[in-house]
Amino acid sequence: MIRPQPPDIAIVIPARNEAARIADCLTALAGQVSERVRVILVVNNTTDGTAGLARKVASGNGINLSVLECTLAAHEGVGTARRMGCDHALRTMPGLRSLLTTDADCIVAPDWIARNLAHLDEADAVCGRIEPMASETEILVRVDTHLGVLEATYRRLVQDFFARHVPGHAEIAGTHGEAAGASLALTREAYVMAGGFVPVKCGEDRRLVRALRRAGARVRHVDDVTVQASCRLTGRAPGGMSDALKERMGARDYLIDDGLPPADWLIRQAGCGRLGPWPLLVPARLRLNVRDLPRHIEMLETFRNSERVLPAARTPDASLSKCHVIGAAPERRTAIIPAVPSPRPSARSILNGA
Repeated sequence: MIRPQPPDIAIVIPARNEAARIADCLTALAGQVSERVRVILVVNNTTDGTAGLARKVASGNGINLSVLECTLAAHEGVGTARRMGCDHALRTMPGLRSLLTTDADCIVAPDWIARNLAHLDEADAVCGRIEPMASETEILVRVDTHLGVLEATYRRLVQDFFARHVPGHAEIAGTHGEAAGASLALTREAYVMAGGFVPVKCGEDRRLVRALRRAGARVRHVDDVTVQASCRLTGRAPGGMSDALKERMGARDYLIDDGLPPADWLIRQAGCGRLGPWPLLVPARLRLNVRDLPRHIEMLETFRNSERVLPAARTPDASLSKCHVIGAAPERRTAIIPAVPSPRPSARSILNGA
């Protein structure tokens, strides 16, 4: 008799008051799970029937589900929940090889598990692409497309700059460049090496990817690993996707993604060899407003066209003084515009990667 294989793949999903969406989230996984997969749902501070409904859906679809119910303190959030789920996997799955994570308001692609595992054969971490749910894209009609194009253009230029001038980042050119907990996969060894998710309210995903890069891990940003994310305006994490979408409604000026620094600062820091790993965390004092972007776009385009080569990692000269490493500022997520803009952004263009 062939013994069943103990689970060695954990999928961690944080959830808070997600009774309206958890069934769709788990059903999307049902067709691709096997005896190797255990889903760990971390239900925190919940007043609806998320946990009970999740158990019912899992039972009816043959999903090996563990539900952790907890109450988090006011200073804790999705980072704490994600860490709790991963810690549970490390404790209870002796043969654990891979950790995957998504969100309870997301629907993973039918091949999401298989594609993640295929990339993990050659990488330590896999950052997937986030797309808007087709049924909710009408919400994005109210987002100013011109401002979206500006941020998309600047994001592409910043990623190209990183790929050309920061050692170990050549692979981010032309990718979505995102590192979202909605689609993140890691080997067990990489997760432990990076110190795991930081127990914070928001931004734990990017912090983990930065820690991986600092440790020399192989991080991939891929387009064939996809997740559909909700476009709702009433989110669960302060400073998350929902807050970012609300800021973008209409033609109001707003702070762009906190991974995109001012162009002049970016050039100076790279010349000093002092840029941190991608994705950056820009301190509040350096955050850019979207309507300031034309000047910074022109600056990076001029720099690129000049074909200058920065003396990365050398001692800074007088012209490149005032170099500072980006500090650990409070992190606030914004909706990400994709690396390659189009004249009329699609729904994916507005939401991609956040």
